[in-house]
Formats: sequence, C-alpha cells, structure tokens
Amino acid sequence: MDVWDAQTYGSRWHEIYDGLPWPEPTAAVDFLAKLAADGPALELAIGTGRVAIPLVQRGVEVHGLDTSPEMVAQLRAKDGGADIPVRTADIAAFTVEGEYALAFLVLNTLYALQTQEEQLSCFRSVAAALCPGGHFVVEAFMPDPTRFRRNSWTQVHQVGLDHVLIEADQHDPSTQRILEQHIHFRQGKAELFPAFLRYTWPSEMDLMARLAGLEPIERFGGWAGEPFTAQSGNVVSVFRRPES
Repeated sequence: MDVWDAQTYGSRWHEIYDGLPWPEPTAAVDFLAKLAADGPALELAIGTGRVAIPLVQRGVEVHGLDTSPEMVAQLRAKDGGADIPVRTADIAAFTVEGEYALAFLVLNTLYALQTQEEQLSCFRSVAAALCPGGHFVVEAFMPDPTRFRRNSWTQVHQVGLDHVLIEADQHDPSTQRILEQHIHFRQGKAELFPAFLRYTWPSEMDLMARLAGLEPIERFGGWAGEPFTAQSGNVVSVFRRPES
C-alpha cells in the first residue's frame, strides 16, 4: 500500500471491525445522551454504528457522516441502522443543513486525519455545524512516545493454533505520525490491516478548538468522568460553541 486516504481504513477493516475488542459503549452513550439533550446529534465517521445505534435507542436523533460505503453497509445491516441518516462526506471538511446540539468523534478517529491542517479544518467544520451552546466531544488515546524504542514498536497480540496477530508500528515524532500495521496470519495466509495516525496533544487540540471558535470546557480520562491525569491513557475532551 503506497497511499493512505480517507477510504483506506473502511475498505481494509470493514469485514473484521465489529469482531474487534472495542470498549463496551454504554458509558460513552450515557455521556453523549446527556449532552445531546433533545438533539439532534451528528457523529463524524459513524462507521458500523457501535455508538450511534445504542444512542438512537436512548431516544437521541442521530445523523452520521462517513466516507466508507463498506462501513455504512455494515451499519445498514443492523437492527435500527437503516433508519439513521448517513451522508458521504470527508470529516476534514464538510457542511450540513441545519444545526446540531452535539457532534462527536470517537475511538481516535481525529487521528486518522493526516495533517494538522486537516484536523483544524475538522474543528472548523464542526463549529459551523453546531448550534449556539452546542457541544463537540472527541475521544482519543493519550499519546505516549515512550512506548517506542528507536521510533518503532512491535507486539504479539494473539497466538492460536492457526492464527497469529502481530502489530508493527513506526513513529515519527517530528510529524506526530504513527504508521501502524496489524498483521494477521491465518492458516498460511497473511493479511495486512493498516492504520496511519497523526496524534495530537491535548493542548494542541484545545488550540485547534479556539482557532475554530470553540471553547474547551472539560476533559476527562474516560467516559465515566474519570479525572484526566498524567497516568490517563484515554482522553475525552468537550468543547462548546459560545452562545453569542
């Protein structure tokens, strides 16, 4: 693979995505439902609906954006998934009709945008989509460059009789990019599942929000409202469009 673009993740990962050990979404749904109030809510990179479907079941009107038809097809095949309005759009730069009380971006997906300019553009697009007083919530891992040795990292995640899953990463601290490959060996067949990321520091994310006209208002170490500390591995950041 020579080029990573907005469609690459969905085209490579859609068949295995729902079988991966993602966190159970109840705490995220509880958190988002309180902010959505009467809605509507907009999920950027809605994917297969891991969060959107249970949020709709809580009575929140949810709309979605995604670039991957393969991921959206997985969403459509689930109970309730066909009823969620989803529009094909690049989360780095989009426009919507109307205004939203809540926009949210979960599971490190902000980092899928490959440059600071694209990430800032995402914040600006969200700011334009929110109603006054509306909130933008971003969930991401806390960057930890110390886990890399000589700017690389390899780990064996699973070993079975006919299956091995290995992760191999390269880190470029000058660009804050991680080139990540998940290598699946199954009965003599090798499959590659790439995820190229450009991480941001919390302070950098706050500056992006301010440049886009949003206010940083809260930050937690997880969806249950855990304090954000130096030991936090996860970051849930809440931004707000000012009332005036």
